[in-house]
Amino acid sequence: MDILNNREIAIALWILAASVYIFSSPKMVELKNATKDVLAALFVRKIMTIIFLMVAYMAIVIYWLSEWKLWNFDQIKNTLFWCVSVGFISLLNIEKIKKDHSFFRHSVLDNLKLLATLQFVVSVYTFSLWIEILLVPVLVLLGVMLSIAKTDRKYHQVQYLLEYCLALFGVILIIYTLYMLMTDFGEFGKEKTAYDFLTPPLLTLVYLPFIFFMLVYSTYERVFVMLRFSIKNRFHRCVAKFFALIFFNVRLSLLERWSFQVAKTDIKSYSDIIDTFKYIFKSKHSEKNQKEVPIEQGWSPYKAKEFLVNEGLSTGFYNRFIEDEWFASSPMKELNDGIIPDNIAYYVEGSEDTAKVLKLIVNVNDSSRTRDACEKLEVIAEILSISSLNLPLSQEIKSAILDCNPHSEKVGNKTITLTVQYWPNHNYNGLDIKFLISSI
Repeated sequence: MDILNNREIAIALWILAASVYIFSSPKMVELKNATKDVLAALFVRKIMTIIFLMVAYMAIVIYWLSEWKLWNFDQIKNTLFWCVSVGFISLLNIEKIKKDHSFFRHSVLDNLKLLATLQFVVSVYTFSLWIEILLVPVLVLLGVMLSIAKTDRKYHQVQYLLEYCLALFGVILIIYTLYMLMTDFGEFGKEKTAYDFLTPPLLTLVYLPFIFFMLVYSTYERVFVMLRFSIKNRFHRCVAKFFALIFFNVRLSLLERWSFQVAKTDIKSYSDIIDTFKYIFKSKHSEKNQKEVPIEQGWSPYKAKEFLVNEGLSTGFYNRFIEDEWFASSPMKELNDGIIPDNIAYYVEGSEDTAKVLKLIVNVNDSSRTRDACEKLEVIAEILSISSLNLPLSQEIKSAILDCNPHSEKVGNKTITLTVQYWPNHNYNGLDIKFLISSI
């Protein structure tokens, strides 16, 4: 029984050749040192502990799968590949997973998609070894070139050509697979093939509880480290940790919101700690039971937060900043490609129950891209105006945005303002553009 197929042998040979070249060539000293540093970082005690926990968890899972006849020793190769390509990589991406609220749902659905089945069927049959050896560097080169082409619009035609080449190769691979299925179905119809198909998605599904545990653990660890700076008294800190575990358990969004509130609070007593928990649950209750805000006063902050969700500008929690000032802000969204891209963010500001100001801020890092940034701002500002005022922007404000000229106008009892500020002594004459709809 072959342990590796021709494709896997070809990949292994190229990895071996690249490794020998990197560690033996004097031209690769910097890359060699960087590789050694990365490998050394993997053997840090904390990382090794996490890897050990992952291996122990999967060993237990595999034992039970084998007891239920869902895994056998022929799957050792697939299991090792899965551990490196999915298990370990998922741990490295734990922070990204934390931000992706649909990760667990997608992990299940992605394993059931027709595309996953097609990818498996195509990988059953491989070309002869010499063809696979030639294909590996060609496909890697095409993939790298495509990644580079996607970073700048000026490479759009190159990107289209590369995508066409990869698509053509995919069609050839499917045709070859269909031919082999008709002429050599026995290779595909083996019992081992069924195990090969089921093992990776099954391992992914049973791995999700471990990822969730690591997600909870890493979040609590980070929050508890922050408490060292927010709460000076050791006993107060222990009480805060205990109540956080009891009140929040696996509700990580509430935990992070609470840590943000604690950082802004001067904790001097146990009652101060209790007040931070009361604040979080009161805010949560307010979000669920939103008060109607008369349009002449402003907007419901919880509705205002959602005005630009479809434009990729989703804000965080609406929190008290200082005294009676509350705000929510979105992460910066990049407007274009490049080393230092321009970006835009959305802000909601006001009081506890009423949003008074809706603000868009565009940072243009290179004045040569001002026109493009203004066009994108005009589109998003139009959506914000319709969402908040039920009115499109006037022609005057549209022209001001596109021409990047300051402007202010009244719309009913609201004020729409556009300000432009150039950054002094900036190498590329950068600027920020602020678009505001206010009820002040």
